Amino acid sequence: MRLFPVLFLGMLIWLSAQPVSALDHDNLDKNRPLRIEDAYPIAKGEIALEGGTQFSDRRQGRTRVAFQPQILFGAFYNTQLEIGGDLFTEPTAIGGAEKSGDLHVGVLYNFNTETLSLPALAVKLDLEFPTGVRSRGVDGTLAGLLTRSFGRWRTHLNAEYSVIGSARGEERNGLYRLAVGVSYPLGYPMRFRETLIADVFTRQSELSGGRNPTGIEIGLRHQFSSRIVLDGGIGTEFAGPADRSAVFGTVGLSIGY
Repeated sequence: MRLFPVLFLGMLIWLSAQPVSALDHDNLDKNRPLRIEDAYPIAKGEIALEGGTQFSDRRQGRTRVAFQPQILFGAFYNTQLEIGGDLFTEPTAIGGAEKSGDLHVGVLYNFNTETLSLPALAVKLDLEFPTGVRSRGVDGTLAGLLTRSFGRWRTHLNAEYSVIGSARGEERNGLYRLAVGVSYPLGYPMRFRETLIADVFTRQSELSGGRNPTGIEIGLRHQFSSRIVLDGGIGTEFAGPADRSAVFGTVGLSIGY
């Protein structure tokens, strides 16, 4: 039995006995529903159980579907721990370093909240362990996260670099990813239950000499209740390799504990 599903099931059982707390739909986490995330961790002592389903209709090849479970924990002040992974359809056909069932463990640390002169800044370290299908080697990613407000608008910059533990053939040993986005509270101050998000992104091709997949996406986070946030997003890769995504989308939810 694969390690990642066993660990995640055990944490679900443990969480079911914990008290429930509120979530904030204005707090942006990766893949909920877009790849952009802000520089703020969840509060100390809080736990969030997140999950989503993403489809990717590629210009060449079959449509791919992924389930993305994740658990966030506010372990200390300004510090967030994460554990999760992706489960893909057709797991044996996936190329590149990321494999179906790999275990992701991460930590996000916020250096400062936003001031009049400085944006909010955070650093994030992720490790991906080879618990998945045909996976080898440990991959590491270091990211810098920046959030800055301009009136009701919030702007976000994510820059990250990944080191691949077991690159094969023409695969790169390391690659970068960049994303720039904005978020806006819809209906504020009369009604503050939705946050609109949009971003543009590019990531280095996993194969040497390949074209960088580059795209745009837009999404919405909705406060369903004090402890449940729903999310949805859609996007496209308008430049890149021949098998890039013509359209992709995500639906998911987050539950606070």
